[in-house]
Amino acid sequence: MRSAIVIGGGVAGCAAAYALAQRGFAVTLLERSPRLANGASGNRIGILHARFSAGDIPLHQFVRAAYEHALSLLDKVLPVDGVSRAQCGLLQLACNAVEQKRIARLAERAWPEEFMRFVDAKQASQLAGVEMTFGGLWFPRGGWLVPGKYCETLTSHTNITQGLDHQVNALERSARGWQVSGVSPQNKHWQMEAETVVVCSAYEAKQFAQFADFSLMAVRGQITELPENAESQALKAVVCGNGYCTPANKGVHVIGATHAFEDETTELRVAEQEENLANLVGYAPALRQAWSELSLQRLNGRAAVRCSAPGSMPLVGEVQPGLYCSLAHGTRGLLTAGLSGELVAAQICGETSPVPEVTLSELDPLPRIRKKG
Repeated sequence: MRSAIVIGGGVAGCAAAYALAQRGFAVTLLERSPRLANGASGNRIGILHARFSAGDIPLHQFVRAAYEHALSLLDKVLPVDGVSRAQCGLLQLACNAVEQKRIARLAERAWPEEFMRFVDAKQASQLAGVEMTFGGLWFPRGGWLVPGKYCETLTSHTNITQGLDHQVNALERSARGWQVSGVSPQNKHWQMEAETVVVCSAYEAKQFAQFADFSLMAVRGQITELPENAESQALKAVVCGNGYCTPANKGVHVIGATHAFEDETTELRVAEQEENLANLVGYAPALRQAWSELSLQRLNGRAAVRCSAPGSMPLVGEVQPGLYCSLAHGTRGLLTAGLSGELVAAQICGETSPVPEVTLSELDPLPRIRKKG
């Protein structure tokens, strides 16, 4: 049985581990935290948000293909149950000039109704269950899911062994292929080897010499959790504008998320709670009224550091012989991680790529490594 080590227990790492396990690899998934999905993948709820333009640029071709793949994979490993996943639909609202222009351009092309359709404010209100000021795009198969549960189901495969509390400090070539090593929380040194290593540790990949020159950016994001009440429980779809708001899950709505580039801190900030609420006013003012009285200091939320790269295209593919990566998924990880895992597994196994050559070349990490001056 061929062996692989995947570094990183977020959605990207779990998806890559699953794709390899499905092909018969013995996979060891290493995560520095005591549980999976403890970083950027650790929010209470994540949304399936496929935002793209009318142009056929590789990024948006990839996002559309990734959206279709994510829905298929989710149906297989995390079926809709209203608890871990809801296919409640998602609205992208034409709430500002930029979105109005983008949506108008999309309307110039024909789209399958089961993929997305165009709605006015009245139709949007009926779909959301709450008055909407703007029309926009309706994605009937969109919705929300619990990222931690998704990671848990992806890694329940019998070919996957989880190594939690394993901070990888070194990544080196070995006679067998690659060796990784580190120190446990109990201060015990450990090491292991495999033929193949896939690095999916987001911005922290830069700690390894092989990734030191990658143009990876840390992007702090904070979500706000709002308590369900008699008014807010009418919301039955995800609504998006300059931010997003989910229907309640276990009595809590999630709104977000902020963006702070090159910020690696994760403390909860009242100013960013205010920002999320102010954005909600911009795209769904009637919904904001559901929470007319709030104490910002008492609101729950969560901040985490996402990883992005210039151009917003993930970095997916071979870095050195036997060394691969799936990085820089930014805010789209729930969409793009699954297809990226398949792409890496296909490359390792010498299979036909699941994406066209032009998209593959845009995902290729090597041409995008920052050149030393």
